[in-house]
Amino acid sequence: TELAALQQAATQRRALKIGIERQMPALPELKDWVWMPVLGGQAAQFILSSEAAVNLRALLQLEQPLPKGVELRIFSLESSQEVFGAYQQADFHRLDASQHFQLWTPTISGSELGLEVFVPTGLDPAQIQLTIPQISHIDYDLKLGKFKLSDAFLKFSSCDLSMACAPAAWQTTAKAVARYIFTDTAGSSYLCTGTLLADKDTSTQIPYFSTAAHCINEASLAASMDFYWLYQEASCGSGNATWLRTTGGADLLATRSELDSSLVRTRTPPPVGTVLSGWALDTLPANASVVGIHHGSGLPKQFSQGNFVSYASVSSTPTGYMVTKDPAGNFTQVTWTQGITAQGSSGSGLWFSLNGNQYFKGSLVGGSSSCGVPNAPDEYTRLERFHPYIATWLEATDKPLTSLLNTNQPLNGLVDGVIIARYLAGKRGAELTNQVSAVTMNWAELNTKLDLLKPVLDIDGDHRLEANKDGLLMIRYLMGLKDAALIAQLDFTDSQRKTAKEITQYIELLFF
Repeated sequence: TELAALQQAATQRRALKIGIERQMPALPELKDWVWMPVLGGQAAQFILSSEAAVNLRALLQLEQPLPKGVELRIFSLESSQEVFGAYQQADFHRLDASQHFQLWTPTISGSELGLEVFVPTGLDPAQIQLTIPQISHIDYDLKLGKFKLSDAFLKFSSCDLSMACAPAAWQTTAKAVARYIFTDTAGSSYLCTGTLLADKDTSTQIPYFSTAAHCINEASLAASMDFYWLYQEASCGSGNATWLRTTGGADLLATRSELDSSLVRTRTPPPVGTVLSGWALDTLPANASVVGIHHGSGLPKQFSQGNFVSYASVSSTPTGYMVTKDPAGNFTQVTWTQGITAQGSSGSGLWFSLNGNQYFKGSLVGGSSSCGVPNAPDEYTRLERFHPYIATWLEATDKPLTSLLNTNQPLNGLVDGVIIARYLAGKRGAELTNQVSAVTMNWAELNTKLDLLKPVLDIDGDHRLEANKDGLLMIRYLMGLKDAALIAQLDFTDSQRKTAKEITQYIELLFF
C-alpha cells in the first residue's frame, strides 16, 4: 500500500519521507500534441496524473537544450494559484557531462499536474526532446501535517511548543528557518529543515542555507529543493499558519558526510520577511541554555529549549547511529526541558544566546527525544568543525580576494588565473605554479585554498568545471578583458551565465 511504502524507517535521523516514485509511460511526441495558436506562437498542454496523490512533482528531462524561445509552465488543476514558470533552458541543470538536462518541478497540490509548452512562431515542436521519466507521488498533506490514508495526525500535540508561543526574543531568529522538500534520484520525496546564515559582508544578503548532509549531500538533491518560508502560527494556539514559497532549488556549495553538514545557496532569493542568522564558533559552556527551531513532522515552526550536555562522537549503525561522549567529538548532545524534535526536524538549527544576541551553532542530526521520553538526548553538528569547509562563503567581506600566493598582492591573471585553470585541469602540487612563480609554496596550503574555491569556480554556470572555459574566463577577466573579448570563441549553449555582463557580475560578486 501507499502507507507501507512511506513507512518511516526506525532510525534516529529525522528526515520525513513523504513521497514515492511513480514510473511514467513515454510521452507522446510533442508534434502529436494538440497545439493551439497563441500570441507569438503556439502552445499545448499535457496532464500528468497519479491516482489519489495529495501532491505531485515531476522530473522534466531534456536530451538536448531547449531551443531559444521555448517556455514551459507548470500548474495545478486543483489550485488556480499554483502556476509556475516560464521555465527556459537556463532553468534546467546538467550536473555532469554524461547526464540529461533535468528539472524537478515545484510541488503541486492534487493528483494531477499540468504541463504547458509554448513554442515561438517558426519553430517545429518536433525539435523539443522532452521526457518525463518519473513523478514523485506525495501522500502527505502539507497543510494538515498528516498522511492521506492515516487517521492519526503526526502532530506531537502532547509535548510540542509552537514557535508562536515562544519568547519574543527568539521570534526574529525563527524567520531564518525554512521547511523544504527534496526528491532523490529514485523519486522519493522528503521533508527536512534548514537555516539561512549570514556572511561577514554587510553590504550583501546572499542566501546561504545550512542543513544536514543526510538530507542534502549531492548537487542533484540540492537542485530539487522546494522551500516553504515563514511557516508559523499567526498567534499562540491559533492553528492558523501560512507560508511563502520559493522554487528553483539550490546550488550545493559544501558537504561533509562525516560532519553531517551541508551548505547550499538558494537559486531564488527568499521572500521579504526572512532574515539571515548570526553564528558563532565558540565552544559551549557547561550546561549552556540552548534552543532548537524546526519543522517537526513538517508542521508550522516548533520551539525546543534545553541544555547542552556534552560533545560527542557519532558512528553509524544500521538503524541510525551510536553516540559516545567525547570532549573532542564533532557533535553536540543536548536535552530538552521544553519541546522535542521529530522527523522533519533534520537539518534544523541549534542556537545559544549571548548578551541578548542569538548565535547558530549547528544542525540537527537526530536523536531520541519523543513525547514518551521528552528529555532523551538529541544530537547536533558543530559549526566550528564545518566552518573550515565553508569559510570561503561565510567569511566573505567587502574586501577583494588577494593572490593565492601572496596575500599582499591582488589577484593576477598570469599567476592566479593560470593556477586556477591548471587546478581545473587536474594539476596539483608543483604543477600548479611551474614557470608561473618562483615563490616557495606550501603545496598543501595552496591545494586547500583551491579546494575551498572549487564550488564557485563554475564561472558560466553550466554545472561543469572546465579549464578551457571557466579557467580561461578567470584569466581573461583578471587580465582586464571586457565585453566581447571576455567571452570570445567560447560555447555558452548550456550556460546559465551567457553574456560578458553576467560573467563579470558573477566574478565580481565572488571575488571583489
